[in-house]
Amino acid sequence: MAVEPESTAQQLKFRNQDYESLRDACIKSGSLFTDPLFPADQSSIGMAADPDPKNTIKWLRPKDISKDAVFIEGTTGTTDICQGQLGDCWLLAALSSLTLHPTLFAKVVPTNQSLTESYAGIFHFRFWQYGDWVEVVVDDLLPVRNGRLLFSHSRTLNEFWSALVEKAYAKMTGSYSSLKGGNISEGMEDFTGGIARTLTISSRTPQGLWKVLAGALARGTLLSCFIQAASVHEIGMVTPQGLVKGHAYAITDTDKVNKKPSEVFLLKLRNPWGFVEYCGPWSDKCKNWDEVDNAEKKRLELIKAEDGEFWISVEDFSTFFHTVELCSVNPDTLFEDEEPSPSAWTITSFQGSWVPGCTAGGSRKFPRTFWKNPQFRLTLSEQDDYEDEDEDSGDNDEDDAEEDTVALAPATKPTGKAAAKPKEKVMKCTMVAEVLQKYRRQKNKTNFLLVAFHIYKLAGDSKPLDQKFFYSRLPVASSGKYKALRGVRRKVRLDPGSFVVVVSTYRPNQQGDFFLRLFAKTGNTLGDLEMICTSSFRTVVQSNPTTAEDYARVQQLFEKEAGTDERLDALELMKLLNAVLEKEYQLPLETCRQLIFAEDTGGRSRLTLPQTVQLLSTLRSLQSIFIKYDEDSSGTMSPFDLSLGLQAAGLQCDKAVLQMLWERVGAGLLQLPFHGFVSCVARLRVLFALYESETSQEVKKRGINAWLLKLLAV
Repeated sequence: MAVEPESTAQQLKFRNQDYESLRDACIKSGSLFTDPLFPADQSSIGMAADPDPKNTIKWLRPKDISKDAVFIEGTTGTTDICQGQLGDCWLLAALSSLTLHPTLFAKVVPTNQSLTESYAGIFHFRFWQYGDWVEVVVDDLLPVRNGRLLFSHSRTLNEFWSALVEKAYAKMTGSYSSLKGGNISEGMEDFTGGIARTLTISSRTPQGLWKVLAGALARGTLLSCFIQAASVHEIGMVTPQGLVKGHAYAITDTDKVNKKPSEVFLLKLRNPWGFVEYCGPWSDKCKNWDEVDNAEKKRLELIKAEDGEFWISVEDFSTFFHTVELCSVNPDTLFEDEEPSPSAWTITSFQGSWVPGCTAGGSRKFPRTFWKNPQFRLTLSEQDDYEDEDEDSGDNDEDDAEEDTVALAPATKPTGKAAAKPKEKVMKCTMVAEVLQKYRRQKNKTNFLLVAFHIYKLAGDSKPLDQKFFYSRLPVASSGKYKALRGVRRKVRLDPGSFVVVVSTYRPNQQGDFFLRLFAKTGNTLGDLEMICTSSFRTVVQSNPTTAEDYARVQQLFEKEAGTDERLDALELMKLLNAVLEKEYQLPLETCRQLIFAEDTGGRSRLTLPQTVQLLSTLRSLQSIFIKYDEDSSGTMSPFDLSLGLQAAGLQCDKAVLQMLWERVGAGLLQLPFHGFVSCVARLRVLFALYESETSQEVKKRGINAWLLKLLAV
């Protein structure tokens, strides 16, 4: 069994709108709800208005569209949903599949909603979003053109639940326009909280495929399929067989009929358009049905009507279709032909971000920055299955078109006779990993980044891995090629041990948020790789001696600049240092103030001669570090190199602290000049010193990382 995502997920209210309180207020006042957060105007459509007056959009409530309007007529079914003038077949195909599973359907479409009882013009729906179930409230004003619903509608025309679900999902993503184009797995995951899987149809024999799909449907899995379009121009093209290219279909049933001399294995599909049906063998009006007795046809619910639903033989299905999408709350039902295993799955998830200059290191094509990507430690201990060929292994196993890393491949290939030996089966640990991009479908545009994840074997490392580690090792598994999809996922079987999961975009410095979740068998653990911030600045940098030349120069200038108390204030220090330092490494007044604050001045904020000499020696050391990481000799340091520079100075910081530090010192900059690097060092020195002098046990309990984050934000 699986631990279902909703069992631990929070129930959130989208934009803090509470359905019950809003409904009760409307009933009390005798008014119908009008949603201020998703107004009945063109902004919610998300595209420019049609200038033709004949195509003006009106927003009407169901009872103004049909006098017999109902929320749900009788029971829900796959034919309740017909696509309108919006390219969201991916969403509606997933919704069609959802109607086959009453428990899952009730999670998305709560019961006790009506256009008559306690009616107040307000409805609510729930969608899974990155680990939480989100309740979305909408009014029932729907876009209408020429008396008909503009977008999703029911085949009976007086049923409105599907149109309202579509509106709620559009509100959550920003507009109706944001629903144009998508992958079926997006909708299926958001309707179930489950995990999806893509199955390439050509990877199975027709009968093997039928068996997998029949078993998956029996275990409550949502199924959809589509025909790959060779180009943008082919999308929406209807083939001679009546099938639409680049279009999503729901798979709603499997069955078989007797036709001498053998059985025929069938699949039932639904086109969310509600019309345009397959017209080949075993379609609604095909003469093949004349050879099937009436009782059998009745059992199969054969309806000869243009409702978008039809039967097709699995052989023809395998010929015309390319991909099947499966989604289930139990990973076993996605990957196994047999019944789910008794060993329970546990789900661990993390929210993360790719921050330019900090944690957006790009793919392995960028080895200088790849190690900066978010890293998560995984420990696998429970061996639950024998090693087997991954069912997705034929689909995009390489990192990307230009890299040669193969998922699940060892770092070195066996050669010669050893390669020909039969592989001994050994017990492995099973894991399903998935990375979802967050909030890339917003308003009137969708912009998915190319993303992937890689898994590396560890040898006792407990802190984030550095550049050297990734230079010398290949991943033992990956999600495959970088893909511009909301979600990338892969099931892997690995030896027991510790691993690190690295989540990355294809190119460095691309901003984005992601949700990582891992399904693993009980006994396996996952955690974020944490680093404790440390400082060895005194021994690494301040222990370097001052050169005789620098000492003589400082002594001469100090006598000239110092006040009557034989000390230097910030302005005097700036003059002295800039007379010694090369032009490109000179410091502004604010940086000099920070350097003074980092020293023990007894509250006087002025430096003595020995302190000034030591400070110049420190700056010389920092200058050498800065030059080392200024690889293009531009006189600047990249955000990625800032962490390396700080490490070289003895200041070890985790990614959250580095991100906050950059926001304070380098916000708005693509590169950091020398004085910015010095400011970072000075600020960290002060904060480390304050933490050391802190006596509060509560502060010590929270730790240095929390301390740095708190004070860097001040």
